[in-house]
Amino acid sequence: MSGAHALASARRRRAAPGNSKSSSSSSNQLPPPVSTRSNGGTASASPPAAPPQKINPGAMLLNHDKVLQNLTEVCTNLNATVEQQEETINEKLNSLTLDDTNIEYFRDKVKSMEKQLNDIKKHIVKVQTFAMETNLQCMELKKAMQKEEGASSESQLQSASEISETLNSEVI
Repeated sequence: MSGAHALASARRRRAAPGNSKSSSSSSNQLPPPVSTRSNGGTASASPPAAPPQKINPGAMLLNHDKVLQNLTEVCTNLNATVEQQEETINEKLNSLTLDDTNIEYFRDKVKSMEKQLNDIKKHIVKVQTFAMETNLQCMELKKAMQKEEGASSESQLQSASEISETLNSEVI
């Protein structure tokens, strides 16, 4: 058995594990024909559910007529709802005319918003001024504390020098 022939037979064994035919006989035979019918042939994957019932042309025509009636009813309902929505939209658009009262309303609204914005600006400036004053006071306090520390260190140096002089003068 050649290498290609061995590979081909291995593929056949893997593809159809239930078949235990010899490689020489299976290579000469063709696979069984596949049925194209959906009513339960030998190659069908699912078992046949129920045999199809034959419908006479009159019954089929009645079924199609019912389907068409349902579709036309759905279409007319959709058309009616679309027309109603168009009418309500048109009515609302017609009622949205800009007259002097609407313009005055928006002018008043803009004026009140400008007033509120100016008030906010004033408050921000006040807070900013307060923060700057507080910062200035803190800086002045820090300078005063540094001066006191400097003065106290100088006075300590002077007192230390006086003490050392008195001690030195007594010893001499």
